[in-house]
Amino acid sequence: HASSLSYLSLEKMQTSEYLSLSRLEPLLQVIDPESESGATIFRDNSNNDTKRLIVACRGSANPKNFGTNLKFKLVPATRLSQPTPSGAMVHEGFQDASLGLWKELAKPLLSRIKEEEDATEIVFTGHSLGAANALLTSVHYRTAISSTSSVSRPSIVTFGGPKLCNDILARFIRNDALEGSTIVHLVHDKDPVLANNQKLWNDLGFQDVGIELQCDPNNPAVHTAAEEKPKSFFSSFAWNILDHCNYLGVYVGPRA
Repeated sequence: HASSLSYLSLEKMQTSEYLSLSRLEPLLQVIDPESESGATIFRDNSNNDTKRLIVACRGSANPKNFGTNLKFKLVPATRLSQPTPSGAMVHEGFQDASLGLWKELAKPLLSRIKEEEDATEIVFTGHSLGAANALLTSVHYRTAISSTSSVSRPSIVTFGGPKLCNDILARFIRNDALEGSTIVHLVHDKDPVLANNQKLWNDLGFQDVGIELQCDPNNPAVHTAAEEKPKSFFSSFAWNILDHCNYLGVYVGPRA
């Protein structure tokens, strides 16, 4: 729900059914003026035993965001707040957008964490472009947060996210930059953006960073094994762009 709500302004969130269903409390929202990428910080009130903060990065919602997606050339990963191995390469647009977003997000997020002294977990999440920004801003976050903080190791959960780096950087993020963090990418076969870009990503040498899990677009179900996926004659055809915005029975995309 946080990824879906991040497409809305704080004002419009108040009338969304997803807000009441999720028991999320929006705390603040930021937008990078250069890339026009955005993020919302939520407090998760759904579990009294877990004090969770959620950073939800918004997916593409304007022409500049779509321009970011198209800057898909792999470039040296030199703007991730920490040294990376020789040969580490990243999607040019995502590297730039995530850095700009982190510059807007860092101060309010770190201040909020100081206020939320009992916070026990922080999750970075997002859909599509927001998925890429969530992963890369979590790298910036891990560099900035004190290692003694109770929320020093973020979890990352993305929906319909693109591949964004080569194998050298993928291993570095997984084993070093976000060592000890859970990184899960939720995808489904009906998503046309993922289906139609796989060959391009493979040809360019893009790799997954975390664990990729298949989920149901229309129901809250994650398939942990291939045999659990429902069989359908239409499963091999990914053509409806709205399916890029349907994850686990929630609409995750731009709207008025």
